[in-house]
Amino acid sequence: MAAATIGRAMPVRYGGLEQFPERASHGGVDYCVAGSRPYALEFANGSDVVCLLLGDIDSTSRFDDGREGPLVFRGETSAFHPGRGNVRVLARSVRHGFVAFAYSDVFQEAISERGLRQCGISGSTNNIGTGPIRHLARYARDRIAAGAMLDPLEIQYLGGMVYVETMRGLRAGRLADASGLSDAAFRRIVDFIEAGLEGAINCESLAGVAGLPLRCVFDGIKARTGLSPYQFVISRRVERARVLLEQSNLPIADVALACGFASQQHLTTTLTRKLGRTPSRIRKN
Repeated sequence: MAAATIGRAMPVRYGGLEQFPERASHGGVDYCVAGSRPYALEFANGSDVVCLLLGDIDSTSRFDDGREGPLVFRGETSAFHPGRGNVRVLARSVRHGFVAFAYSDVFQEAISERGLRQCGISGSTNNIGTGPIRHLARYARDRIAAGAMLDPLEIQYLGGMVYVETMRGLRAGRLADASGLSDAAFRRIVDFIEAGLEGAINCESLAGVAGLPLRCVFDGIKARTGLSPYQFVISRRVERARVLLEQSNLPIADVALACGFASQQHLTTTLTRKLGRTPSRIRKN
């Protein structure tokens, strides 16, 4: 397990899927259930894995050899992580959690002539949203919320349907990067936002940095993060403010200005709504 540090004195230790105690296996499908607590997850998967998101998860994530960056896993979607890949997720805000399914080669061959790996996807794909996936997430969420353990037959059928619908979503092109916003363009946008948090940032300036039409940038940010450009900028302001409150002695009013908030009260209202804590409480903790 690898160690990381958030803020000044909050060591975080990354663990694998074994950190989630509710686990089982049946008919070539392994599964585990992660609840609504924040977590630090890192694993190298030997099999294809699909996560069924039961609610929104606000994270900092990295896949394979890519760069670490902010990512919102949208609730009632699925995420595909191909075998022989690497996943690292630091989840700070978790709503309802997720169910992770790992599929053996034997299972995949039995359920479909063309498995997930034949969908033309070379790496992890997140926020795969379809109507059937939404219904499957709601079913699993309601069962788990009722305190029920999924029985072996449910595991096989639920895991099988999640597999089939994720495969259909991938084939239909409902992908996070289908908007035309490339990794390089998205990185330019993120770097521009991080460098300009103390000032005004609008969609037109983001489109200019990316060199793309406004609609393409709006849809691309929404697809990649689950947030509108405005919401994404706010999330980065909140994160910068949290770091400054934890790691510096700047007065709270100066933190507000450095992060682009109109006033200390604006900062307090936003942090309370987003993090459930006031600036003073964040600094004290």
